[in-house]
Amino acid sequence: MKVLKVREAVALHRWIVAEEARQLLVEAQRSEVTAGRFDAYTLTEEIERATDNSADAYRRYLIVRKIRKRTSRLRHPAWTRKRRRATPSRFSLRLRQLKLMVGHKSVAPIPYVPILLRECQPFQHSARYEGGHLITSWETEYFVGAWDTAWGRLCVIYPLDWSGGPIGHIVSTARDLADKLNPKVTAVLRNSLARTGGDKFIVTAVDADYPEDTYKTDTAHLYELLGHDAPWWPMELRRPEHMMRWRPDGPSAAYQAVPTFDLEALTRVTEAEPEGSLVRAVLTSLIWRLQKYDNDGAAWELDEYREEYSTERITVPVTLDRRQPEQPKEPEASAAREAWTRILARSDDDALACCQAARQWNSGEDFPLGYTINLASNHGFAVTEWLERLVPAEPTVATSLLTEDPATDCIFTDPVAGIPVTRGRQRDIRTYAPRRLETTSPLTELILDSTVWIRTKDGLLHIAPQPGAGQVATWGYTGGGPGQLMVLIQRMLRDPMSDMESRDESDYSWNNSPPALQELVSTSWPNGTVFTRAQLEQMCAPQPPDVVQYHRPHPR
Repeated sequence: MKVLKVREAVALHRWIVAEEARQLLVEAQRSEVTAGRFDAYTLTEEIERATDNSADAYRRYLIVRKIRKRTSRLRHPAWTRKRRRATPSRFSLRLRQLKLMVGHKSVAPIPYVPILLRECQPFQHSARYEGGHLITSWETEYFVGAWDTAWGRLCVIYPLDWSGGPIGHIVSTARDLADKLNPKVTAVLRNSLARTGGDKFIVTAVDADYPEDTYKTDTAHLYELLGHDAPWWPMELRRPEHMMRWRPDGPSAAYQAVPTFDLEALTRVTEAEPEGSLVRAVLTSLIWRLQKYDNDGAAWELDEYREEYSTERITVPVTLDRRQPEQPKEPEASAAREAWTRILARSDDDALACCQAARQWNSGEDFPLGYTINLASNHGFAVTEWLERLVPAEPTVATSLLTEDPATDCIFTDPVAGIPVTRGRQRDIRTYAPRRLETTSPLTELILDSTVWIRTKDGLLHIAPQPGAGQVATWGYTGGGPGQLMVLIQRMLRDPMSDMESRDESDYSWNNSPPALQELVSTSWPNGTVFTRAQLEQMCAPQPPDVVQYHRPHPR
């Protein structure tokens, strides 16, 4: 009997420890979320594990307690037991507290049901639209529609930027609204049909009574609470000025899609150019393409809504103005490159916005400059020789695209190639690779030093030409970069002025290149490795040698 009592005491102690651990985790999560640290939601799995441990310890305690009582009755039947005065044991007080804590002898508490998951009669209280508001939370702007409903004030938030969708941002926005509009429940509809997918129009909500707990619901519950379909704007059509004027019984508005790019800056630069100029022609074509891209995205959202989500209890209070001028004539590649050369040489903010829009649209494929290059600090003799010929220069749009802090970085230019160069505080060097070499002198050496270098017969050192759009010639593995290096070697041996943007069927690939050339580009050569023209021609020959020969450079 004494052993059973000890087992019961041990089981009770384990239950107490497990329950206290669970409560500590719950309190820690609540305090972390209240402080705005949304990574505290990662504690949910630990809380569930602690809850299971506590429940398991409680079951074990009940089993041991039942066995002890049954054994006590067998040893001392009721007719032989004397009535004793109850003397509390050392565990009785803690046990009584735990019984109250888990509701052992009390009525089970009614679980909380979130507002937008409750069963309610539709139209029991006609919701009144109180207007829209523009707020900023987490550096993201939101439009907020407020309704007075049967359960209190409902706020539906619409992020005006793609970055406003994460759950942490929604919880933070609901907390900011509590100080201004005092909503009873805050909800947010999905931003886009394309980016989130799924068969339902998911609604994420958070109640004021539990501001740290979000839950999922649907548009049917919103309809029951509002008495009408909830408004929804595609992200491409969320113009704050039109959303502020919206009313449930008002007409639909018609306007063009919200521009993804800064079209105002492009328009100012275009209007400042004379008629017939290359810059005006290039920017006019770019503006037309950007507008068409935005309108096509908005049109797809509206068509997808009508085809797949027309049964949802939402309404789209906007129609797309699809009017657009005729497509302008596309300039030739040489004319476009000349126009972007002029824009990159400017230093104003509007020109910078034009170049940034072009890079986001097609990676600046018409720029005269190719791939952006970072030269390592542990470079060899080729980079040192090239740095010695750089001259200081004034900041331009081309240098602004190279660095995030043009005010502190040193700016240079390569007088031979006319390419800008920046050097940061950490002595990191950034520059562009040319798309072609402006020289007729043939190649004499190919040097591997942080990047690929070409030395011509006149003794000048050049950064090897590279195409744009993220393609770069590298070495040391089998892949796209070494494949680009094979094409570069083939082109430079044939014509040093070859444009790396063009492609033809005679270019080398991993399937039709000589084995020696494949070994060259796939070997991890150290910085400063030099290959002469004779070696390169031998490797590109139909029957190359079995061993790739090279010589290490001496300090120059």
